[in-house]
Parts: sequence; structure tokens; C-alpha cells
Amino acid sequence: MAHSFIQAFDSEYEAFKTYAETYPNDCTLLIDTYDTLNSGIINAIKVFNEVLVPNGYRPKAVRLDSGDLSYLSKKIRVILDEAGFEDCKICGTNALDEYVITSILNEGAKIDLFGVGENLITAKSNPVFGGVYKLVAIEKDGKIIPKIKVSNNTIKITNPGFKKTYRFYDKKTNKALADVITLYDEKIPEDKYSIFDPNSTWKKKVLTNYSVRPLQELIFDKGTLVYNSPSLNEIAENAKRELDTLWNEIRRIKNPHKYYVDLSQKLWNLKNELLENK
Repeated sequence: MAHSFIQAFDSEYEAFKTYAETYPNDCTLLIDTYDTLNSGIINAIKVFNEVLVPNGYRPKAVRLDSGDLSYLSKKIRVILDEAGFEDCKICGTNALDEYVITSILNEGAKIDLFGVGENLITAKSNPVFGGVYKLVAIEKDGKIIPKIKVSNNTIKITNPGFKKTYRFYDKKTNKALADVITLYDEKIPEDKYSIFDPNSTWKKKVLTNYSVRPLQELIFDKGTLVYNSPSLNEIAENAKRELDTLWNEIRRIKNPHKYYVDLSQKLWNLKNELLENK
């Protein structure tokens, strides 16, 4: 079960119910998409009682993929046992390795099995690039409906909605100033634009005398390839040009300056609205 599967439904309960009806023999529910203790485990137990038990099945497990796995597993174990599901196992995932697992077990976590992925198949000398597919919107009745994945780990909270990304350049130096992620229908003004740190919103800067370009290009349109793939030499030359647009302070290996990737005000407002109404 993926977070995107759950987000594609109108409610977490509906997603769990559909999954249990489809896989009654091997039902493992992912319970941390929105709120593990106040939503996920409650809806899971409700589905166990309404779908599995009346039809002679038992749940296999619930899975935790974010937050404090040790703390959450202890809470979940008590809740499951009190609900009569002592046989339901707890599975833990989330960038695990032997050190993290040992630490979790030493803390007395109530986890029965671990899912180990990236740290098993990827060598540390060739680090993992932490890019993960997450559902951010669905189209329903011709309208784009934003979706958000909530987590106790703030870095894993997704930016919702159908979006575009723009890069701002200083007209005098042609150096990149910042990237801004916007909603798909936003227009960038030509004279000045205010950016802010989405985590520390008091950190603001007004950009002027800039040029701006969208970073995304259409590759497929309704399943048809519409992109002319450049040659390897053209890709290499483009990489060099883009690297030259970065300030030396950003390119240095030791203590580099941070390159800003900000959210537009409209996107930031949408994200906070969904968080407040989850």
C-alpha cells in the first residue's frame, strides 16, 4: 500500500475499506498518511471489524512509515490489543538500516518486522537521492483537487496541488537568484517578486531586475512523446551553462551557501489550509 493510494480516495477510511475488500487474505494497512494515532489506527480497526472479521479474515499488519517508530509502535500495540487484534503485526519502514533497527529495538519498540529498501540495495559510497513519488492532486469532474501527505517528520509533508517551478536570474550577472514553486495557473510579474523561506516565513527578499524561465518541459502529452531528446553532447553543454549560473559561494564544497527554493504565497497558503483542515 502506498500513500498515493490512500490520497486518491475521498477519505482514509474509504481507502482502507477498498483495500481490505480487495486483499482480505493479506491486509496490511499503511496508517501514517494523515495522523497515525488520531486517524490511521482508528480507521484501520474500524475496517478490520467491518470488512475482515465478519467474513472470516484477520488483518496481517499495520505499517508505520514516518514519525518516531519506537514511540508510535508502543502506542499502536496497546490500541490493537485492546481492540482484540493481538495477532495483528506492526511493520516499520522509512530509510532503515542495521543501526536504526538496533536502536529502535533497544528502545523496546513493538515492531514485528522491518521493511528495508534503499539502504539494502544502494551502497553508501553512491548515496541515495531522496526523490520519492507522492500524489499531490487528482482530477475529478474536470477540477484539480489538491492532496497532501501529512507526517510527524515535517520534511515528509508534501507540497500539494498541480504546480510549476520557475528560476529567477539576475539580469546583470545572469546568476541564478532562486527557484520558486507555484501553482500551475500563477503568473510571474515582470517588475518585482517577493520570495520568503517557507519554513521561516519572516525571512523575505524582494527580487527586481530579473529574468525568469519555467524549469519544466512537457515530455509526454496524453501518452504521446512530444519532446525532442538532446544528444549527450548537448546535455553536457547545457549542464555547464547551468552550472555557470550558480554563484561560487553556492558551488564550493566546504560550507556552501544555501540555494533558495521557495513556495509562492498562493501555494504556501494552500498547504497551510490543508494542514489546518486535515
